[in-house]
Amino acid sequence: MGKKQYVKKKKICSKCLRRLVIWIFLTILSIFIGLYLDLSVFETKSFPIFVQITGLIGIILVHFLLKRTGKLLRLFGDCELWGWSTKLITDNIYRCVRHPHHLGVGLFMTFLGLFIGFPITFIIITISQWLWVYLFVIFIEEKECKEKFGDQYVKYSKEVPMFIGNPVCIVKELRKTINR
Repeated sequence: MGKKQYVKKKKICSKCLRRLVIWIFLTILSIFIGLYLDLSVFETKSFPIFVQITGLIGIILVHFLLKRTGKLLRLFGDCELWGWSTKLITDNIYRCVRHPHHLGVGLFMTFLGLFIGFPITFIIITISQWLWVYLFVIFIEEKECKEKFGDQYVKYSKEVPMFIGNPVCIVKELRKTINR
């Protein structure tokens, strides 16, 4: 590997790592602020156990979406590094929604809020995470995809919704096996 390639990969890796650290920080901060407000300031009661169980079931189900998107990127995306694909994927779950991984992160955090089981914590986690995901996709991910994939991505973005895909399409694609 040449020096230019090494420097480029190192920049990409540090960019992905920074994004991960920011997301983890935001997640931990929103959980602690929510729990502090729920337990110390407002002394709210926790959700009923069936709501918390629903949150746990949701976390488990969304895990399959997150796992699927990671596997597709790894198998078909020519990933040079974690979090960085060099090939546009438009098949499988990506024919239903352009950013299924980010959809999964938002859903995962929403279900995590239910599982933790306090109303203010749930609201803070859900709003902050969806806001972060939405702003990240709008201002960073979409721009990077257009730069990387050009007209092919512009055409794809006109045909496939960003987050809110057809649920029947998503479930149908998740049930399929991935063939290389």
